[in-house]
Amino acid sequence: MSRLSRLNKPWLHFIVLGMAFYLLQSAAFPKPKPTVGPLSEARIEMLKEQWRISTGREPSDAQLSGFIAVELDRDMLMQSALELEFHLHDSIIYERLISNMQFLQFAEGSSNAELFAQALEMRLHLDDEVVKRRLIQMMEQRLLAKYPPPEPTAEDIETAFESRKTELQHPPLYSFEHVFFGTDQVSRMSSAITKISEENLDIQAARKLGAPFLQGHRFLRQTPDQLARNFGKHFVEALVEAREREPARLGWLGPIPSAYGFHYIWLVDFEPARDAELQEVKQQLLIDLNYIAKKRALPCAIATLRSEYVMQGGTWNAEDCQ
Repeated sequence: MSRLSRLNKPWLHFIVLGMAFYLLQSAAFPKPKPTVGPLSEARIEMLKEQWRISTGREPSDAQLSGFIAVELDRDMLMQSALELEFHLHDSIIYERLISNMQFLQFAEGSSNAELFAQALEMRLHLDDEVVKRRLIQMMEQRLLAKYPPPEPTAEDIETAFESRKTELQHPPLYSFEHVFFGTDQVSRMSSAITKISEENLDIQAARKLGAPFLQGHRFLRQTPDQLARNFGKHFVEALVEAREREPARLGWLGPIPSAYGFHYIWLVDFEPARDAELQEVKQQLLIDLNYIAKKRALPCAIATLRSEYVMQGGTWNAEDCQ
């Protein structure tokens, strides 16, 4: 049998014509894009009310258009996540819907799987704000995986390091013990300090002349911010000033006032502020640069997704992708 005769089969002609017709139909009559929007009047009014509460004034037309565009983007991301059935395979959504069913007192005699299926039938996943935020987050992660931003280069890291040198500087560190005098002990503070000096008492003996301090008596390698949380900012200012008067000195300083009383400080060690080395902060710089890159890439990824949808009742934020 010749090759030509093998092709001369009615059933084969039927298949070829069917495929051709299907392709022609797809080209001539493409599947319509899904629609996003419009927002209901109630949602638009809610957006206006949120702006009024936060600013005390009415939003302008341009501001309102921007709010609506953001909401439509959120709806698009959620709709896309639902089409991909993310809600059927996420443990957070699963637990949330079961919790909702238990709150609604539908849990009696039903397994978790049954409660989850019932919640889906009741369409609870469409109205729960936690579920919506989770679906949007998952869709954003998928878009970033599909359209990942470029990895930071060594030059990017170096530039970030140079621009943030002051911010990345290691703060000074204070190590000290102290004798505490409460506000009710100020009258005998002077005599106690004199006794410490004349008898050259060590810190353990000197501490017996003071009062207990709730946060403790020993503070090692503390930054100014850490000290401010325990003593107040005025204490830190006074401590810095006292140490700067005699920068090479360790030993007794004060008395230094705080929010609680006075503190006679036995300065054990002081480590001045220093610039960070690149290797010390490289990992943090990488994390920060990746975060910024993703934040910049996400609007472009969302803009790409918009081409698959038709918006009603608003306009896309064209300037989002830069």
